[in-house]
Amino acid sequence: MAVATRPDRCISWWPRPSSTDVSFSVPFVVRFGEVDAAGVVYFARIFDYAHRAYEDLLVAMGLPLGRILADDGWGMPLVHAEADFSRPMRLGESLIVDVSIAELAERRVSFAFAIRDAEGTTRATVRCDHAFVDMATFRGRSAPSDFVEAAHRLGL
Repeated sequence: MAVATRPDRCISWWPRPSSTDVSFSVPFVVRFGEVDAAGVVYFARIFDYAHRAYEDLLVAMGLPLGRILADDGWGMPLVHAEADFSRPMRLGESLIVDVSIAELAERRVSFAFAIRDAEGTTRATVRCDHAFVDMATFRGRSAPSDFVEAAHRLGL
């Protein structure tokens, strides 16, 4: 198992249980500002959890989002997002976001996110579809070779 660490979290990737798909995982704890009056994670936060894991994945790929947008000349704007909720997530719970690439095509990429507890029970799933664009023109472009190579290197 390969592991990359940052001061605020431990990040790793491995084959998910009962699957040959490789995922990248980011642990987190549900915070007070993320829950509603019932103590359950507010539904829109699920996209924030997914995006945080997406940004951490890009760092692990050697492609931090800030550098991509400022220096590399390409971007991946979100074109579709969906979520399904299966169990509530509550204040103080330790959870894990597993990220995998569901599909990589010529001009787009789809990321799949599974939010689960330490026992492996899925609490929610998210799918985010992104288009590759040239940042100067915002027109579609082919998947950058450094992105494709980094995804293959991580087994995604």
